[in-house]
Amino acid sequence: MENTQTGGQDRSQHVEAEAARRPGPDGKFSTTVNGTAVEFGDAQPKGERILDKAGFKPAGDFVLIQLMPHGTRSIGLDETVDLTGPGTEAFRAFKSDRIFRFTLDDHGFEWGVRKIAEPELRVIGRVRDDEVIILGRDDDDVELKPGDELDLGEAGTEHLHTEKRLITVFFENNPREIPRGTYTTEQLKTLFGVQQGYVLEVINEEGNLTELKPGKKLRVKDGMRFFEQVPCGGSS
Repeated sequence: MENTQTGGQDRSQHVEAEAARRPGPDGKFSTTVNGTAVEFGDAQPKGERILDKAGFKPAGDFVLIQLMPHGTRSIGLDETVDLTGPGTEAFRAFKSDRIFRFTLDDHGFEWGVRKIAEPELRVIGRVRDDEVIILGRDDDDVELKPGDELDLGEAGTEHLHTEKRLITVFFENNPREIPRGTYTTEQLKTLFGVQQGYVLEVINEEGNLTELKPGKKLRVKDGMRFFEQVPCGGSS
């Protein structure tokens, strides 16, 4: 979802309860813009000054994004930033006149360009290595891979969430930790070590035991329960 940038809006900043940031030994407050360190004698510079000091000129051609503990937000040119507050350690600048919005784990994010790569999402969203990023879809959720880019220019706001990279399922009531994802019946039978000639069954959402047919693809979710059975339906 995109919006034309409007500066000077009064928006509350949600930050963790942390100690206030202090100036350095020289009495100046430091921050980074696109990884470049900049310092200010004034603890409350405006967005325009932050961009200008970091070399992004004219400032009106750029969107300034503040990285916060849970989310990001755009900073208007006339908007004052209190560098004594937590979450003012890093900013991103983009040559753009648009702001794009998305959510990750129910936290709001704003960005300055239409596309954002999965590794960048991990950084700004503080996603752990043992987690994957999932793009919500009505028909089937999509797991973002390291080489993927999220297109924020489509209508509506994209909603993402994180899930554990490994999930716990049960085979014959014994827990198994496996990578989340979509598997064929044959892959699952090999993974679980199903006996030759037996069929693999799963308890569906209605609580019924359902046979997985040859070649069937199943998106395996945390907590799923699988059982092996003789073809006639008798217990193994």
